[in-house]
Amino acid sequence: MPSPRTSLAALLDPRPAPAPLVVTPAHVGGRVAWSDLRRSGALVELHDGAAVAIGSVVGPRHRALALAGEVPARCVLVAATAAWVHTGLYEGVPAPAWPAGAPIEVAYSPGVHCPAPRPGRVARRAPGLGPDTVSVAGVAVTGLTRTAADVACTAPLEAAVPVLVALAERGADLPGALRLLDRRVRVVGRPAAHRAFAAARERLSR
Repeated sequence: MPSPRTSLAALLDPRPAPAPLVVTPAHVGGRVAWSDLRRSGALVELHDGAAVAIGSVVGPRHRALALAGEVPARCVLVAATAAWVHTGLYEGVPAPAWPAGAPIEVAYSPGVHCPAPRPGRVARRAPGLGPDTVSVAGVAVTGLTRTAADVACTAPLEAAVPVLVALAERGADLPGALRLLDRRVRVVGRPAAHRAFAAARERLSR
C-alpha cells in the first residue's frame, strides 16, 4: 500500500504519466480498442499486439519491447531476431515490423531447461550467452558483436552482408566477431561466415 506521502505527491503532481514506448491492448482498454486504433492509422503494428503511435521514430527499444512477450525466462533473442532489434533489418532489407511468419529465434545456455515449444518460435542451446547478452529496454538480446557472429554463419551471404554492415555502423566489432567464431570448436557455416565478413569489410571500406 503506498504511503500517505507518496499518495499526496502523486495527487499534487499535475504531469501526465509518460506515454509507453510500445502500445499494447492493455494500454488502451482492450484488444477491440487497440485494433480500432490500428485500423484507423493511429497505431503502427510492430508485432502481434504491440504497436507504436503513428509518426514515432522506431529504434531498438521499441523493437525489443514488441518481442518481449516471445522471450521465455532465461532466454535471449539471437541471430536474425537480435539483428532486427538492433538494426531494423530482416534478411538484409528494412523491416518496419517483424515479418509475418518469420520464426523468432531465442537461445538458452547449457544447463538451462529448454523452453516449451511454441508456434513461431525457435529455441536452441548456445554457449557463452552470459557475457554476450545485453538488455534492450529490459529484454535480453545478444550484443552487437555476438549478433554479427551468429548472423554471419546462419544467414545467406546476400542477407548477411547488409546486416553485418549495419551492425558495424552501430558499434559491432566484426574482427572480434570472427575471432569469436574461430575460437569455437564446432561451428556450422564457418566458411560462409568468413565470406560474409570479408564482403562486409569490403563494403565498409568503400
